[in-house]
This record gives sequence, structure tokens and C-alpha cells, in this order.
Amino acid sequence: MFKNFWLKIIAVILGFLIWLHVATEKEYSYELKMPVTEIALKDGLTLSKKPPDSLLVAVSATGKQLLRKKWRQSGLRIDASLFDVGRYEINPTTTNTSLQEIASNVTLVNIVLPTTIQLQIDEETSAQISVTPDIEVHADEGYAVNFPVTTAPPHVEIIGPRSLLERFQTVFTEQKKLTGLKNNVIITLQLVPPVGYGISLKPDSVTLSIKVIPVKTRVYENLPVVVFNAPPDQAYFIEPAYITVEVTGPPSDIDLLNRKALTVSIDYKVLNRSGFAPTKIDCPSNFKVKKSSADSVQVILR
Repeated sequence: MFKNFWLKIIAVILGFLIWLHVATEKEYSYELKMPVTEIALKDGLTLSKKPPDSLLVAVSATGKQLLRKKWRQSGLRIDASLFDVGRYEINPTTTNTSLQEIASNVTLVNIVLPTTIQLQIDEETSAQISVTPDIEVHADEGYAVNFPVTTAPPHVEIIGPRSLLERFQTVFTEQKKLTGLKNNVIITLQLVPPVGYGISLKPDSVTLSIKVIPVKTRVYENLPVVVFNAPPDQAYFIEPAYITVEVTGPPSDIDLLNRKALTVSIDYKVLNRSGFAPTKIDCPSNFKVKKSSADSVQVILR
């Protein structure tokens, strides 16, 4: 049994390889799902709705070809070049559907499922659309962000179906949060394509320039406290009626900040049992309240 053992093993392997070669030279009918990788349309047209991802098809191929992946991954091409703008229901057949990559000994026999597909064809167009940075920036203590943030380019080209482009006025960048800034920052962010099939952006990213400057402090004294939501028939007075607020901001801007742009208020509805309510100080977005002489105010009823 063990005489010429390795010779016998080699003979078995050769016999198996000969059998495998003969078996894979035969033609087989086989059903498989193939991706739809191209919808051929007239020049200047595009789809406004996503087509089917794949079709179940029947192919005739040799065993060797069935074992290969390249022609299967290349997918199917559906020819819709005879259609104009509109909505169509198409029966995929071997007349209008073909293999994206022509492979020897592979024949597309039939489209099994689905029997019909819907195509929404629209005119492809383009427009200029503004860019809105979706960022949150906070400077370190003693510094401030000099708004607005500069975007380059400020507008990008949006390309896609005409019926969809009419919905969009701006495009946002990816979300980003920056804290503790002491120096100017230049950052590149990807754009988030608007929701819709067949929409693309050129370019697909923008550069943001964030200017950080040292802040200047200014004190505003005797700012009156306003009470909101008080009952119209209730007599009261507040203590203190005026507070002092320290505001920081860009030096060139804070010198121009009018005290009327600052509002100190409390909400009557949130008074505690002792009659106190927290103060709320509103100021323009490029300024920051550093401190105030009173964090809360007491409402005393008459």
C-alpha cells in the first residue's frame, strides 16, 4: 500500500485537477443577484430617484466563469437612452439590459426579478449655493472670536436634478466644535450633501478662517432690571433695581457697544419662596458677560 506512496498521491491530485478542468468547461445555467451599476440616459439628463440596487438574473456560463468575481461585481447596465424627462415604468429584458463587462463564455439569458422598474428622469442642472459653517467656537479666557467666520469659497456649485435643486438655499459643513482658542485657526471641513438622489457638490469641502483676538473689558453701571411675566394688577418693587455688568469683547467693537444693547431681566414666574429670581443678561453675540454685581434679584410685593 505504501510502495511509491508519493507517486500515488501525485496521481490522485492530477486526476482531481483533470476532473475539475473538465467539469468547469461545461456550461451551466445559474441565477444570481447582480448590482445595477449604470443607467444609460441621454446627455443632459439624470435620475431624480434612486433606481433598484440589483436585479435577479439568469446567466449561462462555464464553470470557470461562474467562479470568477470580476464580471459579477461589474454589474448590469440598463439602457434608458430613448426616454426624455418624465416618469417611466420599464420592463427590464435582455434587450435593454446587459452585462457591464463583456466576458467570454457568459451570456445574460433572462431578467427574473423584478419584472418592472420605475425611473424618474429629470434635466441635470447646476446652481451656486451659499455655504453655512456648522461650527461651535469658544475662545480661551482673555480672548474672543472675531465673528463672522470667513468661508472660502463662500459659494459652491450644486449639481443634480432640476426638480430637487430648487429646494436648497444653502449647504452646511460637517459639525465641528473648537474650544480654548488663543490663536487664529484655519480649518478645512467637508460639506454635507443635501438629501436627495443624484446631487453632488463642487468642491466638496471648504476652508474656514477663524480670527481670535485679545478681548477688552468694559463696565456698565446702573443697568435697570426688567421684570417679565408679572401680573398686571400686582404692585411690587425690586431690590436691587439696578446692577453693574462687566462685558468683554473685541477692542474695536466694545468701544462702540451702547448700553442700550444690554438687557438685564428676571422672570416673575420663576420666583422662589423668598421672592428671588436669577438675573438674565442679554448682549450681542460677539460679546461675553464676564460678571455682574448681582446674580439674583428680590421681588418685594406691596
